[in-house]
Amino acid sequence: MSFEFYKPANIDEASKLLKNSGYVAIVGGTDTIVKIKANFYKALKALVDLNGLFSKEIKVEGDKCIIGSACVMNYIAEHPVIKENFPVLAQAALSVAAVQIRNTATIGGNVGNSSPVGDTIPALYSLEAEVNIVSDEGKRVVPINEFITGVGRNVLKPGEMIESFAIPMRKTKGSFQKLGERKALSISKINLGLSYWNDGKPHYRIALGAVAITVLRVPKAEELLENSPLPLTDEVIQQAATYAVETAKPITDIRSTKEYRKQMAGVLLKRALNAIRE
Repeated sequence: MSFEFYKPANIDEASKLLKNSGYVAIVGGTDTIVKIKANFYKALKALVDLNGLFSKEIKVEGDKCIIGSACVMNYIAEHPVIKENFPVLAQAALSVAAVQIRNTATIGGNVGNSSPVGDTIPALYSLEAEVNIVSDEGKRVVPINEFITGVGRNVLKPGEMIESFAIPMRKTKGSFQKLGERKALSISKINLGLSYWNDGKPHYRIALGAVAITVLRVPKAEELLENSPLPLTDEVIQQAATYAVETAKPITDIRSTKEYRKQMAGVLLKRALNAIRE
């Protein structure tokens, strides 16, 4: 396979290139290179290198934590703002592949790839993140739960790119749970992001990955937990887990059966709730 390679100097130039059919963006390339080798792109004409165009930093701006789309997983996992305030995201980033991959793989690529098994995606769902999108035509903001529309599909239009992610700045407790073939270097059979915060009232956000074409929230469990006194009882946690099982709509594929995934949705939620239990 032969294709062109472009290194645009700015956002406008990159956007114009990516409006061409068969032009694919690349930053870390950990997913893109695998797809090229697997002949995933049937009409690949060019790679457009976005390195240097987007921030690799994390900063707090007013009431938002801004994560540049070019931030790599190890940087996110070890950043003090993330570890202290958004532990679910730190844990999710740390679960991605091997240390060498985490030094290259970016959060923008993980979300932009829009896989149902992407590890940072349930974490971002549970944190109510927003996706900041940019092109030569301007900027727009999309809630993470509206960004992904299906397996490998999202709302990005030709020429649009993920600039950054914005998370409401608040101190949360959280837990990321994942099941794979082994404990390390494994693609998820199912994963789960849980975030909890208390602003005078308890708030729980639960997001299940790899149980549908997009990440699923579990609103019945969230409502139950928010209306239950602390510390949570075993009975409340079991009922929340039952709601997670009812919510999951998985399929059978080469990594797991739908029956296993469905039951493990409840198991992972129980593990997550016990991990943050007060």
